[in-house]
Amino acid sequence: MTLCNQDSSSTNIQLLQQNIRNSLSSAPGDSTVQCRHLQPFISGMKKEACKIILNNLVQLNFTQEDACKYWDAIVKHADKMQDHLNRKVGLATASCDYFSSIQPYLTNPKLIEIARFEETLKSAYQDFLTGLLSRWAFQNSFEQEISRAKRHNQDATIIFFDLDTFKEINDRHGHLAGDAVLKEVGEILLSSKRKEDVACRYGGDEFIILLPETNKFMGLMVGKKILEQINKIVIHYEGADIPVSCSAGLASFPLDSSDGAGLITCADRAMYQAKSRGTHELNLFSEEKRVFTRIDFDKKIKIHSLEQKQDDGCSRAKNISESGILISCHDCYAIGTRLELQIPVQDSSHLTITGSVVRVEQFDSNVFDIGLSFLHLDSNSGPTQEISDHILQQLASQ
Repeated sequence: MTLCNQDSSSTNIQLLQQNIRNSLSSAPGDSTVQCRHLQPFISGMKKEACKIILNNLVQLNFTQEDACKYWDAIVKHADKMQDHLNRKVGLATASCDYFSSIQPYLTNPKLIEIARFEETLKSAYQDFLTGLLSRWAFQNSFEQEISRAKRHNQDATIIFFDLDTFKEINDRHGHLAGDAVLKEVGEILLSSKRKEDVACRYGGDEFIILLPETNKFMGLMVGKKILEQINKIVIHYEGADIPVSCSAGLASFPLDSSDGAGLITCADRAMYQAKSRGTHELNLFSEEKRVFTRIDFDKKIKIHSLEQKQDDGCSRAKNISESGILISCHDCYAIGTRLELQIPVQDSSHLTITGSVVRVEQFDSNVFDIGLSFLHLDSNSGPTQEISDHILQQLASQ
């Protein structure tokens, strides 16, 4: 089924649901009138309609085949009840009696207005303060997405956000100020996410966003942009300007964990690692005990020694982090030697990086692993964060 057909089908089902609810509400105490109003939908889409009708009447989910069978039985049961009682009986009454005494799916049923039930369901599904999904609703969507990623051999990434100073804001300015902060964070997540992404308030001042079909590099770029927006928030409350600080951790399926619970644990651990480095940080999950997570980066590069003022030929990058790069080459360089590296990027141009040698390891007679700490990016002398962002953009777009 194409995406267009899926959207059309979803719209038709939503319209059918609304029409059925209106029909059931038209004469709630008269099954004969209700059935007459429902008949056009039964005739056109019986399997879908019967499933929706029973879900609205008794909040039970059946297969379409069982729903059709039980619907026919309930209509007959309603007619019998009206004959025996000599008065009108609504479909809700007939359904409740049928599933309590004849097909006992209900052991202790409770009647509730549909509008009130939907309000309750919405509050369980959606966080009332931020408009994001509740933790319960997120967990259901999250498990489905991980199952889908497993079936289709796809990536998925989650980002775990935690406000750094939320307790202090509540203690100093009151819970209404804290609520204003949570609302603002919720608005940023809702406006930043794609249609297929899933964002929730996980609890208290914790938020999670799930990025389907998104690898670690792409997820990192998304996370950095969202975190930057959150860390720019300043709440104006009762004459006070309240800045917001947030840390985040990121983990990807299946790279970091092959199951949903493990993935959340990895992202949570990465978030606490970010907090240990300070505030305003986004950290990638890694089992390595490093301050900066290293990313595999297999690229052929050119080396130029700034000490010898000559080109030294070609080498190969092995991995890269926010602070430096590891290369493999046939030349040995002394600690402190400054090297200029030219790394090819996607548009056939080159990124020029200057680094200082901080580690040298020899594996055989003519192969050395050289670890460099970044110094400059091109002629701008930008910070290491700029280097990291530029390279990650190239990785994310490949």
